[in-house]
Amino acid sequence: MKILEKLKELSDSIIRIDQKIGLKKFILYILVILSIITIINFKNIVRGTMEIVSEIATEKHDEGLQRRDELLRDLYVILGDLRVEVGADRLLYFEYHNSKENLVGIPFKFADLILQSISYGVYSVPESEFSNINTGTIVSLYNDLMHVRLISSEDSNFCSAYPGAYELFKNDGSDIQVYVGIPGVDQPIGLLVFEWVGEDQKIDYKQLNRVLHGKNAYLSRINGLIMSKITN
Repeated sequence: MKILEKLKELSDSIIRIDQKIGLKKFILYILVILSIITIINFKNIVRGTMEIVSEIATEKHDEGLQRRDELLRDLYVILGDLRVEVGADRLLYFEYHNSKENLVGIPFKFADLILQSISYGVYSVPESEFSNINTGTIVSLYNDLMHVRLISSEDSNFCSAYPGAYELFKNDGSDIQVYVGIPGVDQPIGLLVFEWVGEDQKIDYKQLNRVLHGKNAYLSRINGLIMSKITN
């Protein structure tokens, strides 16, 4: 009964308003009043909106950093297993980043050294020396790794075919490098560089087969881990 009485009172009020000034004018007055209130409080509304947007952005950024930390922690374990499986002294993990395409048609402009796994007694390389590497300097290596399973610095034509890679890695303390691309869904994700230290090191077909076996066994795990952190 109370609900019906309230509805009747509301109906009677609307009828009286309509009779006195007209319902359309009443709605117009309400809209004008709301507009005035909005204008008066515009700064507060904008400030509140910006604060909400900032809080959401910060939360998303923090979530992204957390996923990134989890990715690198899990990836470091996988890289360590892969290095041991292959028998390399050092394993460098590079990621391509920044733009999707540059003027020479390659998907990314830069590569960064993100992680490295080293065996006992082998020193790590300074990450600062392998930061924001312009992929234009290794464009031939980048392109060929999309079509071949691996590239070895022991190949007789390595220096002439990949001069940028030769110059980049010749002073990092390693004597032999084997390069493996990390494919992605649409574009390559990055690059793995297996390194051996010592002038007496030699890479034969047996060792290269170990690299290929490790690649086949671990690249799917690396890709799966990266994609799980991107899509979550």
